[in-house]
Amino acid sequence: MSMQTLEKLSLESIAKDMSLWCNASVADLNRFKYVLGPFDGLNSGLIQELLNILSQKKKIKVCHLHVLLHSNVKHVDLSVCSSLINDQIISAVGFRCKKITQLCLKNCSRLSAKALKEIPSDLTRLQSIDLSGCLACTDEMLNLLGTSCPELTVLRVESCTLLTDAGIDGLCGDDKNPKCQRLKEVNLSSTGVTSYGIQKLLNSQQEIQKVSFAMTNSVDEFDISTPSLKLISLDLSYTFITDTCMKVLCKRCPLLCELSLNCCTSLTAMSLEFIASLTHLKVLHIGDNKAMKFHPHIAQFLVKAGNSLIVLDISGMDRVDTEIIGVCCRSLQTLNMADCTEVTGSYIRVSTSEESKWITLTQACPKLSILNLHGCHFSHHKSLAEHLLAIFSKSTELQELDLSGIEKLSDGIILQFIQSSGLSFLRSVNFSMCSKISVESAELLVKTCKGLFQLNLSHCKNISLRDAENLKKVVRDAKSTAKIAWI
Repeated sequence: MSMQTLEKLSLESIAKDMSLWCNASVADLNRFKYVLGPFDGLNSGLIQELLNILSQKKKIKVCHLHVLLHSNVKHVDLSVCSSLINDQIISAVGFRCKKITQLCLKNCSRLSAKALKEIPSDLTRLQSIDLSGCLACTDEMLNLLGTSCPELTVLRVESCTLLTDAGIDGLCGDDKNPKCQRLKEVNLSSTGVTSYGIQKLLNSQQEIQKVSFAMTNSVDEFDISTPSLKLISLDLSYTFITDTCMKVLCKRCPLLCELSLNCCTSLTAMSLEFIASLTHLKVLHIGDNKAMKFHPHIAQFLVKAGNSLIVLDISGMDRVDTEIIGVCCRSLQTLNMADCTEVTGSYIRVSTSEESKWITLTQACPKLSILNLHGCHFSHHKSLAEHLLAIFSKSTELQELDLSGIEKLSDGIILQFIQSSGLSFLRSVNFSMCSKISVESAELLVKTCKGLFQLNLSHCKNISLRDAENLKKVVRDAKSTAKIAWI
């Protein structure tokens, strides 16, 4: 059992009896622009922690927000209680919280366009705002942010489907009247922005470092006039970006560290040559691109650029051989091979002046801590156990392992895994949709992995509700903190 600080215990106690601190009616509170209350001395961090506790315990009420959101609050995340956030609450924030620099309204979908448009003029010190999922957010809102919030550095408007290129024009201004020149991070995923909007943003924002345009379906080709951008993270997943555009991006953005190109159906293997030129690249998501094959395209790329990667996502690839990954990607910390087919789990041969030996993938990549093999189909030239043992047996650093949806995964294979691995760091295991495993192997895993925090057994046909309840009792008796998920 982890020790709690006096601060956390005090906040828990306040949350438990929150009704003692706030007994006014909501109707009364909405009448007043300013409310003096017992929490005015708490800083923003403590206010947020109290909001989080109340939300986790499902005890938060609108009247609580009126006394917690006082005039000295500088940052607040209201997404933890998004279902309660309405126009009246945001109006109160605008009146009282003039010092706010960071505001998160993610998934606060009850807010009207009128209420949203009041935010920029009320909170002119804003440096970061998250409006993701605020369905009433329009181009006019971005225009107002550009006009009233010159210090803005972070803008997240994911899934604001009413936004178009006109909003980007309003946000960035033009050559005669530039706006928001300090933007460093922008998320425009799942909006109506097209190639024009992306081009406008990248060419007008010299300080931009992190951008997401994922699932903006009208994006294909765009040009960058700036000789060199400071961009370090770019997400173009589920767009129609082309090889030609990829060539320009890799040339103009030499500092890119993170690149996400999952399911970019217009890309071909040619783009891998351009991506290989990115000497700072650490994170690459390039799954579900049918024009790219593991052999020879991804394999050749990994030979050139795999050694610097710490995150690799090749989900949905065919004929993946883990030997190539082990040889070329020694620095990997996260590997996603979900839904790969014809996978071959191969041992890697390591030779020194004194000896030659065969090691597993997790030994070849000693920092590998997250491994996702969800729904993988393995080649038939050897057994599933042989494939899996060659991938992650004798692991000492693995923390998260996803084996969900692997049809032939059985108790016997799990037993071999337990016997051959160092499991001291394993914290999360996903066995969901594995129809052949039983509660016995799950119980053995819980007893063996002392640091296990989460075990997912959802939709395991051989594990009944009674089995799951008995397993939870075993966890309690062992004084383990593991959480068992079962449906």
